[in-house]
Amino acid sequence: MDELITQAETAALSANTRKTYKTGWNSWVRWAAANGQKIAKATVKNIQRWLADLYRQGKKLTTLRTYLAAVAYEMRGRPGSNPARDHRVRLLLAGLARNAAERGITARQAGPLRREHIRRIAAAAPTPRHNQPGGRLETPAQARKRADTDIAMLAVGRDALLRCSELLAITWNDVDHPPGGGLATIWIHRSKTDQDGKGTAVAISEYASQALARLRTAGSDPAARIFDFSPSTARRRIKTAARDAGIDPADISTHSLRVGMAQDLVASGIDMGGLMLAGRWHTPQTAAHYARRIQAQHTPAAQHLKTQQPLIPCSRDSSQDSGD
Repeated sequence: MDELITQAETAALSANTRKTYKTGWNSWVRWAAANGQKIAKATVKNIQRWLADLYRQGKKLTTLRTYLAAVAYEMRGRPGSNPARDHRVRLLLAGLARNAAERGITARQAGPLRREHIRRIAAAAPTPRHNQPGGRLETPAQARKRADTDIAMLAVGRDALLRCSELLAITWNDVDHPPGGGLATIWIHRSKTDQDGKGTAVAISEYASQALARLRTAGSDPAARIFDFSPSTARRRIKTAARDAGIDPADISTHSLRVGMAQDLVASGIDMGGLMLAGRWHTPQTAAHYARRIQAQHTPAAQHLKTQQPLIPCSRDSSQDSGD
């Protein structure tokens, strides 16, 4: 029975969350030890001082919030109130956020990889490249194989607005190709916003479907992951593919696919409800965050303005303004 309880408590958090929480908790443990504080007897003031020190060291506010959540989780069973959940700690974070905003520091968003970017990457990808600086140049066959994998990963990730963990978890069993071609569907078993594993189906374009088909061989294991990479490898491949297509890779990450599709959807006129459904977001604020940097001329409002006649003539006789 105790073993079952332990397993259930462990399963309540994803592997990534447990790893991140361990990092956050270790940060608090190191700070407490260095400052002569007892780990098990944390006070609100000490939690505040720890967070303030992290902020002064240049840690992002998102990191502070995650680390605080880790400490709150670890202290959930202690007697009395949980100092990491105290309102004074929340006020501190709110104040630090305002301080950062006044200094012009805002949360950075991954650069988008939109439809046009994917087209450019697909065109450039088959060009042989060096495996590493000063390394051997790929053969045309090696370049084509690597390009097919990269193009499929980018097309599928963008079309379905997949998070990195979702993209890398896809198996051949999860892909459903309709007879005669057309839009395929992918089954997502679990995600950040679906910790219970209810699952959901998402559509991908015929282009992405064909890109997947080029990867599958007669001997492919149906249960095998299609993109059998680590997150760091996927990020490196996406950044390199962007660079080779003439796209600045500085802000490109695995999240760029999700951001790019969100912006394409907004540019096409999709409403907030549709955007939330496509990206599997629970709040309109989160969905809007992904499209906040879309170029003004691509927004639905801009498209409407292009169809409107000027309210007043653009050119007038200058004598009308003279006051004479």
